[in-house]
Amino acid sequence: MSLTDALKDRARALGFCAVGVTGTEPFHEAESAAATRTAEGLLDGLSWWNLTRAHASADPRRAMPDARSVIALAYPHPSPSPAVGGQGGGPRGRIAAYALGHDYHEVLLERMQPLIAMLHERGYAAKTYVDHGWMLDRAAAARAGLGWLGKNTNLLVPGAGSYVLLAEIVTSAALQPDQPLKKSCGSCDACLRICPTGALVGPGVLDNRRCISFWTIEHRGVIPHEIRPLIGDWIFGCDLCQEVCPVNARPAAPDPAALTAYGPMVEPRPQLEELLTLDEQTFRLRFRQSAVWRTRRTGLLRNACIALGNVADRQSVPALAGALVDDAPLIRGHAAWALGRLGGPAARQGLALALSREADPWVRDECELALLACGPPAVPSAV
Repeated sequence: MSLTDALKDRARALGFCAVGVTGTEPFHEAESAAATRTAEGLLDGLSWWNLTRAHASADPRRAMPDARSVIALAYPHPSPSPAVGGQGGGPRGRIAAYALGHDYHEVLLERMQPLIAMLHERGYAAKTYVDHGWMLDRAAAARAGLGWLGKNTNLLVPGAGSYVLLAEIVTSAALQPDQPLKKSCGSCDACLRICPTGALVGPGVLDNRRCISFWTIEHRGVIPHEIRPLIGDWIFGCDLCQEVCPVNARPAAPDPAALTAYGPMVEPRPQLEELLTLDEQTFRLRFRQSAVWRTRRTGLLRNACIALGNVADRQSVPALAGALVDDAPLIRGHAAWALGRLGGPAARQGLALALSREADPWVRDECELALLACGPPAVPSAV
């Protein structure tokens, strides 16, 4: 058996649902697209991304000049039904499927180690990439034949859909390359039509500045008023453009052993009012090992407040009123907005009390706007 075949067999045994090989020539087309979209501002707000990274990530030999091959890998992640965990217990939020287990960076790095060992045993150098490394991973996966790039910007893998996470191994071994798939989304534009914020501005083109995933995960501060109602009940990421994709309609069931690598699962539909009770310690205990940790407590509770405002169940007024005394102004301000959406005497009373004691100028503004949204106080009728 050739080294290429041996690596592929081992990768599949480790739970990877797709594996392919491509050369280390630069990804010129993807580089041009990334640079153009960066210059146009479509990636604004991502502190870790810039034009330098766009160009550097297109060259697999950047960190390993003697590299000969790129091994592209796709690993399945949980894809629960939207109904899972959503019954009873008050309003619930939604978490993107990829974040429902242990942090995928750690899972994939651990799963790649036997492949690295195989290469090292034969005297070859190897370097791994998992999302946060400087590699255009979707370009590598597409050129290695794992799948094709969908109009929702995700890699679509035959038989697995887009519910996969990507990783790469750049190696000095000269492996047998695969050919790109000759597939496309055809005339389907379901993902473009489903996006509530209009973030998919064209086939395969995402405006990060409107993406729910950006606002709920990457953005650390205040979420603009015009974006908040469009977020719906998402509190970490968004899967809408994947859920509507026909390629994901009947994906093959992932290998159960592969999914066990994620360890204990995060509740896909957490109870929103309960989230508002988390302090730093309980947040850490619950989410420290998962990707949800990236939002930190303030970000997650900010998102929970927005979701409660969008669900608009007045039974949530006491929980939101309690958030008006949180130590974090970011949480207090978004709780005020949510109360304005719910309205009613109890919401108005909580906002008025909060305004009387609030010192932060931005939170005061949010309380005043929320009081206006509640409308004028009810006037007792004459007897």
